[in-house]
Amino acid sequence: MPWKETCAMDQRIQFIRDWLSGDYMKTELCEAYGISRPTGDKWIQAHANEGLDGLRERSRAPHSHPNALPERWRAMIVEAKLAHPRFGNKAPVLKNY
Repeated sequence: MPWKETCAMDQRIQFIRDWLSGDYMKTELCEAYGISRPTGDKWIQAHANEGLDGLRERSRAPHSHPNALPERWRAMIVEAKLAHPRFGNKAPVLKNY
């Protein structure tokens, strides 16, 4: 199948349309769309659970940052570093834009 310029969402919708038509086996569809069977299963399951919204790209950003410092602590560290520039590591150059 030659590559066509389409967005990922259009490809997923077309994959689901072809799957729901019943004309193709899952293996054939996955091969034609250049995806693995687990990815095809994931798309089919997402569509079954959430409809077309289930096919949208999801953020891969973590939901939490367990090692992040609270903003209050960061402000205290910066304030201490500015008050005592010779303590600790060399401070980065802070520019006000």
